[in-house]
Amino acid sequence: MSYETQMKFDFGEKRLIKETLIKHFEETDLEGKRRIHKEITEKRWFGESDTHHNPTVSHHSEYL
Repeated sequence: MSYETQMKFDFGEKRLIKETLIKHFEETDLEGKRRIHKEITEKRWFGESDTHHNPTVSHHSEYL
């Protein structure tokens, strides 16, 4: 692709396929140590399919 060539996109046909929400919480454990609690919620949409789970939602949690 040359420098003068510019790609063109059709943004009228956008389809959301994945959405991720990340939350960080400051917490204190039983020993008084500071912990960061990270919660992730992820939604995935599928194209034309026969599934009843559209979107699927997954939840993840971890401590840093």
